[in-house]
Amino acid sequence: MRRILTAIILIPLVVGLVLWGHPTILVAVQAAITLLALWEWFRIAEAATGVQPQRTIGYIFGLGVALSPLANEPAVWMLGILVLFLLCLAISELFAGDDIRKYLSIVATTALGVLYVAIPMALLSWVALSEDGRFLTLFTLVVIWCGDSAGFFVGRSIGKHRSSPIISPKKTWEGTIGAFIAAILVGAIAAQYFWGTEPTWMAVVLAAGLNIAGQLGDLAESAFKRSAGVKDSSGLIPGHGGVLDRIDALLLAAPILWYYWLWTMLEGIPSTL
Repeated sequence: MRRILTAIILIPLVVGLVLWGHPTILVAVQAAITLLALWEWFRIAEAATGVQPQRTIGYIFGLGVALSPLANEPAVWMLGILVLFLLCLAISELFAGDDIRKYLSIVATTALGVLYVAIPMALLSWVALSEDGRFLTLFTLVVIWCGDSAGFFVGRSIGKHRSSPIISPKKTWEGTIGAFIAAILVGAIAAQYFWGTEPTWMAVVLAAGLNIAGQLGDLAESAFKRSAGVKDSSGLIPGHGGVLDRIDALLLAAPILWYYWLWTMLEGIPSTL
């Protein structure tokens, strides 16, 4: 019940923010989500490796990446932040005098946190702030939500064949297929009613790519949590676990959306939604 109530409250807020939120507010919320997810990631990484990531540096540069969509040249800003981040991270840990294995573990877990969490979330905001990008972003969210819900209910009702017995024992091939079909349906409906004059296959193919990436993102986080011996990334969201548990699918789906958006821009394809 708590899971349903939380969804009823959060989904309208997210939809309203994506469609009508002021750019500064939208990016600020995205940045807050990024920092919370980074906090959860660092907890998982420490539990899995036994070493403490460089949290302060991770938070500072994670925030810098999260705010990059507000810059005039987001790509230049993001690239500059990442280069400076890696240099500061490598140098700060080098002077700590740790043995090479500990040094590499700290650098890797900290860097992966920013690459895994901050960049995809920034790319999502980047697309949202572009022309018609808010509708593309909402489309992505709906594809992920519908696929996730379909996979859960189909797997729970008729799932028998485990798809990832080691990483996520409860996931089944039936649920995986159900999630994919739901995503295709969302793409087909969007193509029929919201895709304008553009080829309808674009919506369907994009939906399929987002779903595949989203399911892989879900599995990736499950693998991280299993290695750390935890069930949820945290208990911040009642009935849903942590922030990272809610955005895990988006973290791999967001780059797919960004590449699609970039392709349409480079090819001169008119706005779709």
